[in-house]
Amino acid sequence: MSSPTNGIRVQKIIADAGMASRREAENWIEMGDVTINGRVAQLGDKAQPGIDHIKIRGKLMQFSAKRVVIAFFKPRDVLSHKITDTRDSRQVDAGTVFEFLRGIKERVFPVGQLDKDAEGLVLMTNDGELAQRLNQERYEIPKVYKVKIDGHLDEARIKRLMTGRFKVEEKTLKVLDVRPLKELEGKQWIRVKITNTQNRIIRKMFEAVGRPVDKVRRMSFAGISINGLDRGEWRYLDPEEIGELYKIVGLEVDSKKTGKDA
Repeated sequence: MSSPTNGIRVQKIIADAGMASRREAENWIEMGDVTINGRVAQLGDKAQPGIDHIKIRGKLMQFSAKRVVIAFFKPRDVLSHKITDTRDSRQVDAGTVFEFLRGIKERVFPVGQLDKDAEGLVLMTNDGELAQRLNQERYEIPKVYKVKIDGHLDEARIKRLMTGRFKVEEKTLKVLDVRPLKELEGKQWIRVKITNTQNRIIRKMFEAVGRPVDKVRRMSFAGISINGLDRGEWRYLDPEEIGELYKIVGLEVDSKKTGKDA
């Protein structure tokens, strides 16, 4: 058995195993819910997967060799992450995407987040490294949204959004496309393609040009769309789709882990 100074940081082990995001794993450690070989883990402790006994709330971690990615159509008013500030396991999944995913055998977690008051695509995976890279802005992962705004987005506002120097909260947005879709009475549907990852970024960018947002629906993430799914439905990505995600973020495709034929 290894000492706390050998191996891999335990929060990374938990994230890579698909138990939670790294931040959630750190919360578990801080709450005293993680042990290594019977000793309560501390932030900074390391372990060796498959050698050391890592338990979360008394349950021994099981490592899955197969990496999966799930496309889920999150309904509005559903959280895209677990409730981590409670010890009641009955409340952890309540009101979250995990209520819809109880039938799957893999332990998956969301890639990033989608606001509670938004709906649309959320990717779920048990591959911590893939999730981490898909969330990093340096990879400029494209995300497409359909947005219903109050009022009309005129050419001047579209041009302002597309200048490449448009800022929200002192951060420059990478806006790839803004396209009007449908006119309604006093409202308008807009298609937007961006790469930024900040919380509530869609609402903030339209509020910055004086057009409050009524509804937000994420249509695609990294080329994966919600086509064919209804609210609350999900599907496994096929090996080719997973392979494309790996390529986008510069990871090597392991056919044994993704199930992709050699």
